[in-house]
Amino acid sequence: INSSYITRGYKMKILAIDTSSDFISLAVLEDNQVLGFVEEQMQRGQAEMLMPMIDTLLKKQNLKMKNIEAIAATVGPGSFTGVRIGLATARAFGLALNIPVWGVTCFEAWAYHTAKPCKVVLDSKRDDYFVQAFDGAGKAQSAPALESTDALKAQLPFAAIGTAADALHDEIGCEVIQKSLPLAAAVGQIAFARKATPVPPEPVYLREADVTI
Repeated sequence: INSSYITRGYKMKILAIDTSSDFISLAVLEDNQVLGFVEEQMQRGQAEMLMPMIDTLLKKQNLKMKNIEAIAATVGPGSFTGVRIGLATARAFGLALNIPVWGVTCFEAWAYHTAKPCKVVLDSKRDDYFVQAFDGAGKAQSAPALESTDALKAQLPFAAIGTAADALHDEIGCEVIQKSLPLAAAVGQIAFARKATPVPPEPVYLREADVTI
């Protein structure tokens, strides 16, 4: 990033992408200010819908891809296919436009929405959960892990946020925190805040895929 941009009061335009779960979340930002966003539930068809949704979002802001100067994308954990779709799209834009691509974990993005200690609990599509604990300031308090329902029950009481928070509440009665911002908005804000020391856009899976080729 050219430091002269900051001295001139320049604001970088960022496209943030999350396709790691059963929805597509997109946001356009100027630095850390959200200009617009879209979030749509979608259990399948993300690969076909992602580009049209990006195009529509940009048009609403009177922007084109050539105006975007950085891409931020979730790196997982989450759906294997979803994570790959988002990262492949982000990397393709990065190469085509010669702009930086920044990674943000799904744990970080969900934790960004809450100002109280919590466990981010994500759907693993099996009988356990992707889990990481955070304090009320977005700082991780544990390593990312796979945890069973019984293991989490033994850790009560705690507040949960994430794609599997409601399901876990139904199972063990934990408190649930609802997100207050679109996930992609958090992705863009986190990535911009650490642009000087970015996280590479490499996938975080925590477990091997069920099917490999």
